[in-house]
Amino acid sequence: MNTGQMMLTIAAMFMLSMVILTANRGALTTSTTMYESRYDILGVSVANSIIEDATSLAFDKNSIGNNIDEFDELTSKDTLGLDNNENRNNPAGFNDFDDYNCYRTNPKLDTVQITGTTQRMMYSSYCRVDYVSANNPNTISNDKTYHKKLTLKVFAPGMADTLRMSTVYSYWYFR
Repeated sequence: MNTGQMMLTIAAMFMLSMVILTANRGALTTSTTMYESRYDILGVSVANSIIEDATSLAFDKNSIGNNIDEFDELTSKDTLGLDNNENRNNPAGFNDFDDYNCYRTNPKLDTVQITGTTQRMMYSSYCRVDYVSANNPNTISNDKTYHKKLTLKVFAPGMADTLRMSTVYSYWYFR
């Protein structure tokens, strides 16, 4: 084998190595992205479940069975959260939207099937409820309003970042 053939052989092996490395890097990146997406999708599912539960309740404990005509009738900003007879470990006993203020879930073990393998994921969540401005729901109000915003964070060890979701719940009734 002469020097030219030797150089071509080395160049061909180098190019083959580069193609194999690029393909492996692409496969690894795709696999990582798939797992992260699955964690995020399941995190969104956890968040949506909490949001659906919260928005199925009354706007305020004082609005249960009553129509509220004045802001003064609403729960004060400082007392948003659990009432005396409610327990954070029993969200089924919550009776109004702001009971989710400072609500935390303990890490919850979910077992899911991902491409034929069973994976266990631990999700935790934290909620905050605030009164918000009618003109800008991203502005927390120091005063009572007919709009409350639930901000929810969901996190798990396998997630690349904390998932944040929010919803605004407004009070209205027919006269």
